[in-house]
Amino acid sequence: MMLSTRAAVMAAASATALATLTAPASAQTPAPASASVQAPQASAKKIHRGHGKCINWSWGDGNVSTTIYFNNHCKQARWLKVWRTGQYWPKCIKVNGRTKGRKKIWDSTPTKIRELSKCVQQRG
Repeated sequence: MMLSTRAAVMAAASATALATLTAPASAQTPAPASASVQAPQASAKKIHRGHGKCINWSWGDGNVSTTIYFNNHCKQARWLKVWRTGQYWPKCIKVNGRTKGRKKIWDSTPTKIRELSKCVQQRG
């Protein structure tokens, strides 16, 4: 008895799905005119990834700020030297050994990042 009930439900679902697929286009409701002029959805931000001898890092394109995510696999501290748009001097970020974390940069977007054993922080 249970098998026949299950078969009846499956047959009804199949018939409904088939009727939906074979319905003429005129029977479908047209989309409202405003649907074609919808505001574009937020585009996916580009994710940048990189790695050095000890550190893996990534960041996404931001509007106001950018967060750089990092993971140092080595025992010793290392530095990330970050070049930024509109900034003459690169920014140095110290990453302690065996550390995973993030650093937020407010003033601009990174253009490239390099891992260094030492970094001299200049103005900016």
